[in-house]
Amino acid sequence: MEINDQDKELMSIAEKLIKKRKSDLSTVGSALMTTNGEIYTGVNIEQIHSSPCSMCAEYAAIGKMHSKADQEIETIVAVTSEGQILPPCGKCREMIRQFGNPYVILKKENGPFKVRLNDLIPYWEM
Repeated sequence: MEINDQDKELMSIAEKLIKKRKSDLSTVGSALMTTNGEIYTGVNIEQIHSSPCSMCAEYAAIGKMHSKADQEIETIVAVTSEGQILPPCGKCREMIRQFGNPYVILKKENGPFKVRLNDLIPYWEM
């Protein structure tokens, strides 16, 4: 599915956030919009000596959303400080799934597009 102006805004918000917060510990920003139109952001935090303990940017954004009692994600994106759109890792896909079947913004060689999370996790309901 093609992206719209709201999707472009989310990508811009995520990129601007990580450009401001980029450090040795943080290189990815995420922005999400809930079904009620609220926007939440987060950055990743790398655990230098224990990679599995690191926190993805999507987790940080979802944590903010959940702490405000929002429960359903409409669209989510993760962007590097260089503007590269990243697909959610498996751990993030499972976390995102707990908050609906949102659109996930991805990028191919011809530009950004979006798909439903269920398209990234086939047979989830089996």
